[in-house]
Amino acid sequence: MRSALLLAPLCLLFGCTGLSKLDWTTLGRDSWQRPDDVIEALELHDGDRVADLGAGDGYFVAHLARAVGPEGAVYAVDVDADAVEALLGRFPAGASNVETILAETDDPRLPDDSLDLILLVNTYHHIDARDAYFRALARDLRPGGRIAIIEPNEDLGGILSLFVDEGHASSAPRVEEEMGRAGYRVSGRHEFLPVQIFRVFAPQPDGG
Repeated sequence: MRSALLLAPLCLLFGCTGLSKLDWTTLGRDSWQRPDDVIEALELHDGDRVADLGAGDGYFVAHLARAVGPEGAVYAVDVDADAVEALLGRFPAGASNVETILAETDDPRLPDDSLDLILLVNTYHHIDARDAYFRALARDLRPGGRIAIIEPNEDLGGILSLFVDEGHASSAPRVEEEMGRAGYRVSGRHEFLPVQIFRVFAPQPDGG
């Protein structure tokens, strides 16, 4: 009885498929990732140029590509060669508004002064030397460009904390502090994702 009561709120959030394993990869991702709400919050426009750092299987690449339209561009970036090969299979070169990039761990190999938005989903905690990395990343942004970070929330309590792997998450205060040191200010805080933080950053005019 008690376990049923504990699972009830999660059924409302996610549906009940797979909850016995408490593994969010078995749940329908749209139910907890809320991609339509994320895209709306990012305020993208036709013709925007965006990058998905740590694109993985291209889940957000497809949503971004639709949001920016055929005149826009999406750079699908990953450091894993197999992931990039799979992305090329899903988004063939020249057949869409998506360009895949095999990045270095310390360099996403993006074109300078060209991007309206850089999105990182479940990737921030993998980046080493973050102050230097994000200071360098600012040169890839156009004037008015932004960086959006969606990251597993290590500060979750209760049963939702079971969906976050220790060591593969970040806290919102730490992300904001680190991005501040790298020369950014918070330009948006979104609280609708159940197991992730969602922050948007803009470069400080003086680089912080």
